[in-house]
Amino acid sequence: MRANKAVKINAWTKLIVAVVFIGLAIYYVQGIGGEERRVNTVYIEAWRDPANVKLTEKGVDIAFVAFAKIAGTDLFFHEDEAANEQIKNNIKQLKASNPGTKLVLAVGGYGVDGFSDASMDGTRYLFTQSIIELVKELDLDGVDIDWEFPAHDGWGTVKASPKDTVNFTSLMRELREKLNLLPHKGDKRYILTFAAGSQDWYFDKVELKEVEKYVDYINVMTYDLTGRWSDKTGFNANLYTDSQEQSPLSIDRIITDYLKHGVDSKKLLLGIPAYSYGWSGVKKKDDGLFQTGKPIDIVKTDLSYKTIVADYLNKNGFQRYFDEEAKAAYLYDGDTFISYEDPEALKAKINYIKKKNLAGAMVWEYAQDAENGIIQYLTDNLNKD
Repeated sequence: MRANKAVKINAWTKLIVAVVFIGLAIYYVQGIGGEERRVNTVYIEAWRDPANVKLTEKGVDIAFVAFAKIAGTDLFFHEDEAANEQIKNNIKQLKASNPGTKLVLAVGGYGVDGFSDASMDGTRYLFTQSIIELVKELDLDGVDIDWEFPAHDGWGTVKASPKDTVNFTSLMRELREKLNLLPHKGDKRYILTFAAGSQDWYFDKVELKEVEKYVDYINVMTYDLTGRWSDKTGFNANLYTDSQEQSPLSIDRIITDYLKHGVDSKKLLLGIPAYSYGWSGVKKKDDGLFQTGKPIDIVKTDLSYKTIVADYLNKNGFQRYFDEEAKAAYLYDGDTFISYEDPEALKAKINYIKKKNLAGAMVWEYAQDAENGIIQYLTDNLNKD
């Protein structure tokens, strides 16, 4: 009798395990990248006052809460314990007051070190556990990995190793597996994404077709196409190459590269900046476009879209210009040149998203946007026929 009972229990156990794995397989097939409508997503810095944030009201589908940093295999928002707890409370309030928006934990960010060591075979289990535990603690809806960049030192800002390439794939696979094992209440499903580069070498550093299997979306950083590292004016996020062919790097070229590498277009989110770049001392030639100047430090000088609308747009001597070939806007007052985003440029980007059958848009960053600005425009037009 004992032997027969053991056999029956073993058979039932196998059946239960099989059902669980079938369920997970169905989730995996249906859940990832299953959103039919185009999504409006935005990054928001975790320390922002939640009272000033209206994600659901503005129609944001997904907000990436940035950033959890890395200490060994652990995560933190702030080194000061009290400040760290306050940020966690902010996130909880943010989620409670924006029930129509999925909040995703964003880990990393530009210049944030630790990924290379934490993603190794001997440490990855503990690292992914820390990520999952923080998602559970804050009752979030998924994970975004902002590793800039696997197998590349981010221009001297982070540790990198050739092994990062395969370790990044393993990191994303293990995160997907662990997210799938979390309780799924109601229709809840957990989102997994990563921030992706725009440089040619990026495609040699990341196993895109492998990683794509595990993620819902790829947040392509289609901005910073020129900026304060250049002494020549240009566009932050031009859709196409300009008529003078002075800006060979464009959003179209970047997205085309992803598609050429076989990435599913419905997983690509097109990045849109809510910040601008500027130069002073720019010569009065061609309305300041592609002229030499002194880059403005945008850490010290606020050139967010919110400030552009309030203080610069057709104000204080600034005139708006639009490059029809590049589909990019800029301001010039005879001395200062500013590359910024605007509704006409956004309209062209939305049309491009629809034409290329992309998943939607991703904006950096919420607090830089105007009250009725980029995010609202995307909400109003992304899914309009």
